[in-house]
Amino acid sequence: MNQAPAGETTSLQTALEAMTMIIQRKVFAESKDEIAVILFGTADTDNPLANGESYENITILQPLSIADFDLLNLIQNEIQPSNISADYLDALVVGIDHLVNATQGKKGFGFKRLILMSDLGGEFGDDEVDTIIQGIKATGTELNVIGPSLDDGEDENDSEKPGPSTMSNGQRKERTAQQRTGEAMLRHILQEVEGECYSFSEALPALSYFQSRQIKQTAWKCQLEITSGIRIPICSYAKLKDFKLKQSWKRVYAKDPSEEVGTLRTYHMKDEEETEIDKEDMIEGHRYGNTLVPMSEDDKANMKYKAEKCFKILGFTKPENVKRHHYLGDGSSCVVADKGDEAAAVALSSLIQALYETNMVAIVRRVYSAASGPKLGCLIPHIKADYECFIYVELPFMEDVRQFTFGSLPVTKENTSTANNKFAPSEKQLGVIDKLITTMDLCPLPEDDDDEDEEDNATEYLKSKLTFNPHFQKLYQCLQHRALNPDEPLAELSPLVANYLKPPQEVLTKCEEHIESLKKVFKLEVVKKKEEKTGENQFKESDEGDAGKAKKPRLDDDLEGGMADITRTKVTEVGTVTPVEDFVAFINQKDEDKFEEASRQMQKRIEQIVVDSFGAQFYPKAMDCLKALRSNSVKKSEPELFNAFMKKFKEMLITKGRRDFWELVMTENQGLISKMESEDSTVSKEEAKLFISEEVEKEEEDVKQEEGDDADDLLDMV
Repeated sequence: MNQAPAGETTSLQTALEAMTMIIQRKVFAESKDEIAVILFGTADTDNPLANGESYENITILQPLSIADFDLLNLIQNEIQPSNISADYLDALVVGIDHLVNATQGKKGFGFKRLILMSDLGGEFGDDEVDTIIQGIKATGTELNVIGPSLDDGEDENDSEKPGPSTMSNGQRKERTAQQRTGEAMLRHILQEVEGECYSFSEALPALSYFQSRQIKQTAWKCQLEITSGIRIPICSYAKLKDFKLKQSWKRVYAKDPSEEVGTLRTYHMKDEEETEIDKEDMIEGHRYGNTLVPMSEDDKANMKYKAEKCFKILGFTKPENVKRHHYLGDGSSCVVADKGDEAAAVALSSLIQALYETNMVAIVRRVYSAASGPKLGCLIPHIKADYECFIYVELPFMEDVRQFTFGSLPVTKENTSTANNKFAPSEKQLGVIDKLITTMDLCPLPEDDDDEDEEDNATEYLKSKLTFNPHFQKLYQCLQHRALNPDEPLAELSPLVANYLKPPQEVLTKCEEHIESLKKVFKLEVVKKKEEKTGENQFKESDEGDAGKAKKPRLDDDLEGGMADITRTKVTEVGTVTPVEDFVAFINQKDEDKFEEASRQMQKRIEQIVVDSFGAQFYPKAMDCLKALRSNSVKKSEPELFNAFMKKFKEMLITKGRRDFWELVMTENQGLISKMESEDSTVSKEEAKLFISEEVEKEEEDVKQEEGDDADDLLDMV
């Protein structure tokens, strides 16, 4: 096993790598499985069956024990190659003997397994084959072989005919006559004991991933209450749950892992001496204004909502009323009838079938225990060929639902406003995107529509049960590397794990055609950032053309450039002298979005100009400011800021007696921004018209009526 062409991995190195991966899986899964390592072909002999003639050159490197980092370190550093050959059948006998003796008197072992790793190139004796087969069957041991592929030989009895043998790197080398004989013998043993054989090329990828900790299922038992007189005993098992990494290694003293690490917490007052106090002398307090209200444990217990353990159906509804985005919790559960209760099984099956046939789901109230609060959930009927159950998913209460309203994206030019018309995609663009999405489906339906069970025949990529979490894989890899190589830097991410972060190759191949079409229908252009015009770059010397000649700046009178921008400093406030120019410069700053602040300042300036105006003297200036604020609110897609201001501004004008300016607003049609002008607005066209006409007239009549009543009161007093 220590022989290989130059530049290729030997079978011994591959076997050691496979052993390391198996032990890694047990360590990080925190498994209670016990592992023993037996070497054959060693210079020394260390096993209880050796008698000087038989079972020589076989060593028990590690007796049966729970896997740990010490065993990993032992495999990597203590196993050295040798030129001595040993009988792998003798090694199997030593392994069976050690399994029987090491597990004798111990409880809790579910099964026993022997894993043989060899290229089967050594000599062996077949005189104890029947004894080995009987021993494996009698002890209930499972036999697995990792080595050359046993399926490549054309004729089992043709042991002299050389054939190909699969190596760990996927290449093939010619079998020797000894290997052919050994494979034939091992194939016979595996057939008798119903064992499994894996080639190195098959085993290494399968063992490359760390497995999560396996948790034994525990049932939550309760009674499904339909009415006060109908109760069905049920059991609930976790079907899908968020995996929490058990970080028992977080509190470990690196220099002495056997030393226990504890925590010590003390409490001190906020005074100069930092006086230490006992925890028993403290009480929890909550602020109510400036007052601190003490809250003892008894107070909290009395105020806590108390509920009894229950699982009660509140009603039934259609599945479409339970939205997918309403699912809460960290997983789902399977609800089945209580084990051994036939009456409960019949009753629950009837309910499942009835809801399935009527296309309904049940809304339930669930209280896990008296110490927990009530939860709202949904029971979804789930029927398969060999079982049926309810799938329980937690739902939100009314207070848990957050309503967010987002403007719809433009789909066609017919339902798009004029402002967003240029962003509407064409039919050809929509068709290309639709084909790309269909091709990228990770669970395509089978081509044969006559299949009764489409789910079983569908080719699903990235199945959750076959896909490992890259975060955990990288973490386990780093922990293992740091434990075995404390002074070396952390290794790069394993290529096998890195492939999980990429789309499946078959999907990428199917998408190539549509991606090329995507590039044609969506033409991308490089947009150069417009250089800010300042005095420095307006008058700097030209790098091209005649040396010493400066570029002649274009002097415009608009706000986009020219001397006005050159001499202007950065605007931070909307002033009273040139409010419109200040506002436009403020919102056009490129470094950050200042529209909300600029809009607030502009609103204040409009109110100030109108109130301070002597008669209608400053009304034109205020109207220019209002027009600038309104037009830029539409342009910047911020209509709600302007609409909220106009509602307050209208009330202020009526209160201050500025009815003449409001008539000017009506004449210039500067009312609320409706949906026709901006899709981000929530005001309809009819509401905008009503705002500047009928409502104002009514409010004005109320104000005149109040003024008339005040005048009558004054006359009565005189």
